[in-house]
Amino acid sequence: MHQSLVTSVPNLQALQHIRWLLQQPQRRILFLTGSSASDSSVRAALERDSPVFELERHGHGVFSVREFCQLLLREHGHERRVFGHAQLAALLMHSSQDLPSVARLTATSMLQKRKVTQDLLQLFQLLEREGIAPEEYSVAVAASGEPLSQELSEMYTRFQGLLRQHNATSWDGLVLDMLTMCRVQKGDVENTLAENLSQALVREYTDVVVDDVQRMTPAMAKLVGHLCGQSSVQSSASFSRVLLEGEDCPRTQILERQLLSTAADTGQTCTLNRTAFEIDNKPPRAKMQAFARQVLTQRADINNDVPAPVPLKCWRFGTFEAEEKGISAFLVRKLAATGAINATVVCPTHADAHRITLALQKQDLPARVDGEYSAASVSTGAPIHLFDEPGVNAVYSLLCALCFPSDSRHLYNVLRSDCFAFPAELLSWLMEKEHRSHVDLFTVLETFVENHGKSLGTSLNKKEGEKQKLPQVVSCQHEVGLEIAKLFVNIMKHLRTKCHELSAAEIVQSFLERTGRLEKLLSPNSPEEERESLVLADFLRELETAQEVAMSDKIPFVVPYLQQLRETNLTSSASWADTFDVSTKTSAKDACIRVIPLTAYALHSYASSLTDGEEGRKHVLILMSMRDSKFPGRMKRLTLPLPYDLLSEPYPLQTRIEHLEQCQQLAYKALTLSEYDEVVLSFAEFTAISASKHESLSRTFQPIWHEGDQPATGTSYTGGSKWKTESSCAISSRNEQSMSKQSASIEDTSSVQHETSIFSFSEMADLLLDFVNRMLRPFTRLRKSARHDDHRKFVADVSSITKSDDHQAGRYRHNQETPYVKQPKITTSILDPESSTHSTSMDTRLPTASAASASYEPPHLSYSQISEYLRCPHRYYLGRILKLNGDVSIPMMFGSALHEGIAAFAKAMAEAQLKEEVAHEAKALATVKAEKAFMQSWVDDGYGLFTSKEQSSVLFERGMMALRDFMETHFNDLQLEAITHVEQAFSFYVPEANVELCGVWDRIDRVSDPNGGGSSKYIIKEFKSNMGGAERNMGKLARESLQLKMYMYAFCKVFGEAPYGAKLQQIGDNYSDPSSNATKRTRSKRISKAGNDDNGFVLFSTEASQEAEDAIVEVATGLRRGDFEPKPSFAECAFCPYAGSACHFATDDASRARRSARKTRLAVQG
Repeated sequence: MHQSLVTSVPNLQALQHIRWLLQQPQRRILFLTGSSASDSSVRAALERDSPVFELERHGHGVFSVREFCQLLLREHGHERRVFGHAQLAALLMHSSQDLPSVARLTATSMLQKRKVTQDLLQLFQLLEREGIAPEEYSVAVAASGEPLSQELSEMYTRFQGLLRQHNATSWDGLVLDMLTMCRVQKGDVENTLAENLSQALVREYTDVVVDDVQRMTPAMAKLVGHLCGQSSVQSSASFSRVLLEGEDCPRTQILERQLLSTAADTGQTCTLNRTAFEIDNKPPRAKMQAFARQVLTQRADINNDVPAPVPLKCWRFGTFEAEEKGISAFLVRKLAATGAINATVVCPTHADAHRITLALQKQDLPARVDGEYSAASVSTGAPIHLFDEPGVNAVYSLLCALCFPSDSRHLYNVLRSDCFAFPAELLSWLMEKEHRSHVDLFTVLETFVENHGKSLGTSLNKKEGEKQKLPQVVSCQHEVGLEIAKLFVNIMKHLRTKCHELSAAEIVQSFLERTGRLEKLLSPNSPEEERESLVLADFLRELETAQEVAMSDKIPFVVPYLQQLRETNLTSSASWADTFDVSTKTSAKDACIRVIPLTAYALHSYASSLTDGEEGRKHVLILMSMRDSKFPGRMKRLTLPLPYDLLSEPYPLQTRIEHLEQCQQLAYKALTLSEYDEVVLSFAEFTAISASKHESLSRTFQPIWHEGDQPATGTSYTGGSKWKTESSCAISSRNEQSMSKQSASIEDTSSVQHETSIFSFSEMADLLLDFVNRMLRPFTRLRKSARHDDHRKFVADVSSITKSDDHQAGRYRHNQETPYVKQPKITTSILDPESSTHSTSMDTRLPTASAASASYEPPHLSYSQISEYLRCPHRYYLGRILKLNGDVSIPMMFGSALHEGIAAFAKAMAEAQLKEEVAHEAKALATVKAEKAFMQSWVDDGYGLFTSKEQSSVLFERGMMALRDFMETHFNDLQLEAITHVEQAFSFYVPEANVELCGVWDRIDRVSDPNGGGSSKYIIKEFKSNMGGAERNMGKLARESLQLKMYMYAFCKVFGEAPYGAKLQQIGDNYSDPSSNATKRTRSKRISKAGNDDNGFVLFSTEASQEAEDAIVEVATGLRRGDFEPKPSFAECAFCPYAGSACHFATDDASRARRSARKTRLAVQG
């Protein structure tokens, strides 16, 4: 007889049934649980009832299904090592060459390859959980005829063969192996061998009790049902939980069907008895269930008007920090009032759980991440990888350094580890020297040891014999670092000679012996050394597996597998310990504040850990940081086709609706997990004050949310029974009102005040701000008019300076003009205290919003200014008005040096023409002057612009080649009659824009009439450097060039006649062998007539002149209007010197909303 109980409320029926069986004579009980044995509340209760191993001594067994399968396989000689998800992913990545289908599905990107590997592994694990063998999968997909499914079937078969080859399996593979041995999938249980094996598995037991059936996989349910149907089993019982009363448990149905099938095949009679559980409809639990059903919005029988049976507080905070302090103040107040409290903090993700736990512990609250086995993690909440553990990191980096000698990162890790503890400042100098000289760090260390540290004072930008002065802290570490470097170099030289003779494990042992760490690891004297021994033992086990997988024990074959394992989430077994912070002076057992993520596994583990000892305490549920971006957040679906004919319900989540429904079920479980005395629901609208992404409340909890609740001030818990009073970071009513009127605030103001009004500040900050405004504003008003008068006078004085600065700024003009140095005249000061009090006191970012409303009168305009403004007005504001300097790049310096060389060449040729000197002598002299000017302009500092001396040398030769190529092109130009102007500055007044236009022509040539008319024409030439040598469509660039149109427009205004045209000439478009045919063809193409627009030439036209004038008027009007709104785009932001630092508009959604509101307001105002 089989008893089955399915209920929706927590109960102790399984425990009571086992206790009743234990009292019966001649009974041997097999207890199986669908969860891990450590998470079973029944197992914990049984261990409390009896001494250690008392149940085992009497023939009883308590296992999880996976553990039971592992034990049975070991007893029958089929033991295989169990790989976790991390090891399986590393094996699949490492063996991709053995699986050609995997390699064909993956892209060249390693990131994409890992993603596809994870998808494949997810599919394979799904098939294992369903108990689907490769043969069964192949038959199913063969009938479908889909090529991709057949390919996946082949990969699944090879994956299982790969596991058998390395004598490995997964946890779900253990269950699949047992089903295969019993031949359950094939329905061949009448097979004599399979029947005898199945009976032998449970021959020692008379009764089988199964708990947490809902947490079993379909394969587990099949196997357990098969075992319950054996003749030796006198009785069996299963217990499962469902969400709502009256629902069926799919896993229980699978178990019962398999039980009846096995009993029928073996000739046994079996009856199913569905037992009913008398639900104690206590008012608190029943009312809370009715209230919690409101979050199940996708169900039709939901009543949305059920009030909360317990106090429900809904709090909205400005930032994470404010939320953390507000919740801390609430918990402190509860502790102060009752002295003991049982609080459960539920948050969306694991990262949030660790973040919140650390925040509560900083307030001296007894909080911990719930669960007996909590992984050790860093401060951000991410689990610590096994290879990052102290001690392991040095050994792993050593193996990588021996495998990849030129990679200095691993040598750095070894040097900074506890094995050597090389001085940080001294190592920094050595690393910089290694980086600048482009040699590996070990070579630098060898040189450092050989000359007794004298090489440290040498530098690439110093002459021979000169020494570089070292900082005092580096000089003090010189002797100590030299001794450590000697030891390190000797050990590495020895290991490098032995790495092809000894195995990887032997290399590790030799390293630990030579560094003196082996004895401490074998005989630890402190908890830290003991933990280091444990994690190193885990690493050695992984190293042993790596040698088996690579089928070689030598480092060059083992390390690639370890690197694949490094990219997974592998943690140490030593990390699975109680990591509660001892600084709180409260043990984990006594901790009364538990923090858990809102996942099915965490909720079940927490429910299993609830004990009767917590009765009598007030139980508070806090749903914290429940923002919509994380809960429900984005769903993770399986992108590969699924064999639905072989799968059992419920199917994997593949649609958004299913994901939302699952999140609603998790929310319902959290609300009904226990009997609460109070519930708090909170979220923060921004992660930080400077954040731009606006968060909203989780849509799952919207049905139970209400407005109006406000946290009050509280006290801070300091441990024990001591508290201290402090102001809470909760939001005041004034800020709450401003949050509810956020959209109106955006419409009413263009400053950044509305952006910061939602943030919570202490009352002291508000009082201080009011005090400063009252005391200082009267003085600023009195001085305001005088300051503007002085400012206008200063601008007038500066404007009288000659326009020669534009000529000097033209050196870097090919990419970006140097920011103009004249003082701007702003009619409304952006630093006016009266207009920006809140901006300067409440926002640490640049006053971008104020800048948008400030009018600017340009003293003059140039092409670079016009081009920069048209591309992005905000970049113009940062560079021209705020005077923020951008970095000078290598292409800028490269082009500047070429411009200097070309200018010197052109001036020398123009002088020779005036003096009518001999042609070949003039050419030689001009060539010498050009090369000299180029060399003088070249910045040759190994520690400045270039990353190394080698890079500087290569680019110098490339620039010199481009200069000589340009001069040869000039000598072969038959149309050129004379060079009339070189680097000629111009300036004239543009009445249409009421502004002066300044600029510099690179060169103006007089050429013969291309049409053969006998007259001469004038052509404007602009030179653009091409450091990379990539081919460009110069004709298209010239036709679209605003610069050429503007310079032809300027020629008309200055000389009173129109030029023939303008030419955009490229310098450095070919760096190949000068004697090659490709180079000759390129040169013949460049030496062409001026009228060939494919070579960068455009004719003058009135349309081009009008376009240039319109651009000048547009920019001048925009500057006077104060329009400095940004124009974020990938091309501009990728090369902007202010992106990511001074400018935040590229990803600032709030700023875009503000700009939209401002444009709407300006349109309304006319």
